[in-house]
Amino acid sequence: MDSNSAAVCGALSVGGGPSQLEAITASLNTPCMSSRTYSKYHDTMSSGLLTTSLEEMETAAEEEVKLALEDCEIDADGLPLITVVANGSCSKRSYRANFSSLSGVVRKFA
Repeated sequence: MDSNSAAVCGALSVGGGPSQLEAITASLNTPCMSSRTYSKYHDTMSSGLLTTSLEEMETAAEEEVKLALEDCEIDADGLPLITVVANGSCSKRSYRANFSSLSGVVRKFA
């Protein structure tokens, strides 16, 4: 992996962007790539991450189906029953003024 790819990957992994990467490279007295270059690498990395994520989710789903069938966890139509756990909460907060929390938890059982 070249240094630009590694830098963008690092920024993505910690939830940063070009501004945060620029601040880090400035503290290291190292030149930073331009916003246009960052965007190019970001687009390439993002599409690769999406592809890999989808492949991993597909593999995990296949494994869950296999385990459900082995444990005879199926519905009346013979479809495997798979437990899915997801974070169904969100929060909107501001400090000192206009507090508005829209947090909640979604819990659904089939």
